[in-house]
Amino acid sequence: MSRFSATASMTNWRSPGAARRAQDLALERAGSRMAFGSALGDLGMVQQLLADSEIDIEASRALILRTAWELDTGSAAAAQLTSVSKTFVAEAVNRVVDRAVQICGALGVSAADAPLARLFREVRPFRIYDGPSETHRFAIARRAVRPYRQPRAGAADGS
Repeated sequence: MSRFSATASMTNWRSPGAARRAQDLALERAGSRMAFGSALGDLGMVQQLLADSEIDIEASRALILRTAWELDTGSAAAAQLTSVSKTFVAEAVNRVVDRAVQICGALGVSAADAPLARLFREVRPFRIYDGPSETHRFAIARRAVRPYRQPRAGAADGS
């Protein structure tokens, strides 16, 4: 496993835990806060936010496990999956924390030491660690297109 893959994998493993903590805070707030005569969690839009966060958390876990398996087996797909996983998981944890802030409102970020405010600050750099998501998107696309690339006319080595 290359240093890059190992580092990206370690960053990825932290993300679902942070996302789960943010989701738990959002679920707690959605279950206890009353709005419009019912629990906040009974409102359709809030339910959609909570459901989307569950999807992001579980998809992140599955992608991390698949990437780890590919790395362990020395698969040729490991480099591509490492970039895919790093990009998706880093962005997913940011989406989950952002949704939790939306659900918790000012209570979630009003105090600098509030758990959700701390998570909000901590997960943002995940999109930058080990190369920004935009750089990974470039690498993902380049690897995906490579097998379909036609040799340029006049190129001696076919590249």
